[in-house]
Amino acid sequence: MKSQVGFGSASASGLWVRILWWTVFAAAFGYVEASVVAYLRRVTGMRPGLDYPAIFAVRHAPFGSAGIVAELHRYGVLEIELGREAATLLLLLGAACAAGRSFRERLGIFGYTFAIWDLTYYLYLLFWIGFPRHLQDIDIYFLLPVASYGPVWFPVLICMPAILIASLRLMIAPVRLAQDKLADESAGNSPLMPGQKEV
Repeated sequence: MKSQVGFGSASASGLWVRILWWTVFAAAFGYVEASVVAYLRRVTGMRPGLDYPAIFAVRHAPFGSAGIVAELHRYGVLEIELGREAATLLLLLGAACAAGRSFRERLGIFGYTFAIWDLTYYLYLLFWIGFPRHLQDIDIYFLLPVASYGPVWFPVLICMPAILIASLRLMIAPVRLAQDKLADESAGNSPLMPGQKEV
């Protein structure tokens, strides 16, 4: 029975090691994402620190979903940005599908790396260009399927932490269930087979 219990602890420790590497992967990818946005803002002449409504106001351009698309199209980067967003999601999904051993784990890895990627993205942007200055600053979330935007506090304080917690539960729950089962078996509490009498 000791070997079974040892196997359960090894599975748990192995899971946390893999979570550590997924964290490193997602944080590194967040660095890449933030660097692209920092380059894009500099190339298109966006002042550091300003949120997007302020940038559009300086340019006397209407801010909104249609305005965002029109501005990117004016600079000739709309198609590139749409493709980059699709590639980003495919990269996170592909890594999760390759590393996960079940649908539950794949979904957990995707959600976890997506949340870490997004949270570290904001940290890098803050360090490099001083944006966001405040949690109520408005950011452009995604261009797919339509250009969406909103306050930074929504992904940072609500959406991504919720995805993070849910994803960790998806990955940890099967390991805990296996540990509980092994603990019951080692204590002699394994369920009785049909027709078997309790001694």
